[in-house]
Amino acid sequence: MKKRYMSYRKKQQIAPYFFVTPYFLVFIMFSLFPIIYTFYISLTNWTGITKPDFVGIANYLMLFKDKRFWHALVNNLQFVVMILPIQLSISFLIALLLNHKLMVWKKGFRILSFLPYLTTPVALGVIFGILFDSHMGQINVLLEQLGGSAIAWTTKPWPAKIMIVLITIWRYAGYTSILFMAGMTNIDPQLYEASEIDGASFWQQVRNITIPLLRPITVFVIVTNLIGNFQMFEEPYMIFTATANMVGGPDDSVLTGVWYFYDTAFSNQLRFGYGAAIGVGMFFVIAVLSLTANKVMQKGEKK
Repeated sequence: MKKRYMSYRKKQQIAPYFFVTPYFLVFIMFSLFPIIYTFYISLTNWTGITKPDFVGIANYLMLFKDKRFWHALVNNLQFVVMILPIQLSISFLIALLLNHKLMVWKKGFRILSFLPYLTTPVALGVIFGILFDSHMGQINVLLEQLGGSAIAWTTKPWPAKIMIVLITIWRYAGYTSILFMAGMTNIDPQLYEASEIDGASFWQQVRNITIPLLRPITVFVIVTNLIGNFQMFEEPYMIFTATANMVGGPDDSVLTGVWYFYDTAFSNQLRFGYGAAIGVGMFFVIAVLSLTANKVMQKGEKK
């Protein structure tokens, strides 16, 4: 009897590990191993065809001196500063509107707001490449009809940046608003009812109830959008390869870290070793910035 009990106890102790084993196997195969292998490749000079030539930290020393890499990081920072405040504001207002009790057809408008996020990169490049074409694009035609002048969206640095900012906000604002709406639905309605009895206006409710209670969601949105902006690739790549086959846009104004990594590793260069070093460098930059942002936000929450 005692032996049966001990055997049963052992099975109970082993069972949880048996069920989580598939997850760890998948994680090791498709996440941990690629990360470790990427770091190994970054220590070599490899074209993907020839045998890897171990060069130590030479790629990282080259990376620190690579002005184009740092220029790409500056571009990423500029996109964060230009996109994040506007996108958060628009997404929050959309969430307020679609979550308001007087709003009709909520489900339909929520689906419509989310549709841009589902746009495929190829369609994105073709459609916006046509709309923002410097010569015959519909955006310039509209500007000229309104009495303005045409803008060289795809041939000048700052117009190119603004174009990518507008496209990114259009694509991701609906997705971010869904996150805000999810947070709003978790706020106790009795808080709003009590504030109405006390005579609070709608905007007073937003300032004193909605915004403070949405802080955890706001922290999550800011950190994930920060990471997303540093991983930006599809928008500028598809726009400028579909229209002008121009790597980095005019004067590398929209070159991002991930685009630089892709161009180095998978274009005609086939510099897998240096490309892997760029990827590892981007990983550490994103990790430091996201952890710093999260710590600052959490510190503000404690206060």
